[in-house]
Amino acid sequence: MNEKMSKIFSLSISESKYFNDKQDKIEIVGCPRGGKDCVVHLSAINKSFLASSRTMRNKEYARSIEALKDAFYKTDELQDSSCLKCAELFRSTITQSLENIHVDLQKMTGGLFFRKRYQYSYALATTALEEFKKKI
Repeated sequence: MNEKMSKIFSLSISESKYFNDKQDKIEIVGCPRGGKDCVVHLSAINKSFLASSRTMRNKEYARSIEALKDAFYKTDELQDSSCLKCAELFRSTITQSLENIHVDLQKMTGGLFFRKRYQYSYALATTALEEFKKKI
């Protein structure tokens, strides 16, 4: 009985199956230069994505948003003509992740059981989204 209860309430089992921190969020599949020009940038972007997802799981939304902003602005360093489309794809992926966080925070700051502690993070996400949309 006690073992069944521990499986029901254990987040580590389901979390490890759902979140795979060993897999990169963005991988290069087809690149005319084989991804040689953006390996360092892509590694930094994926590290920021990983930091963002870890902090988001811990409900540290402000740090998660900052990590996504770091990843977004790292894409500006991809200036080669062959990398521009990849950088655009990276930005759209990062923006989509931020939009998901924004929607979650909007739900948590509104409604009947809203929480004031997420209002700062919601405002930060709103500002970051506006910055991203101007840049795209």
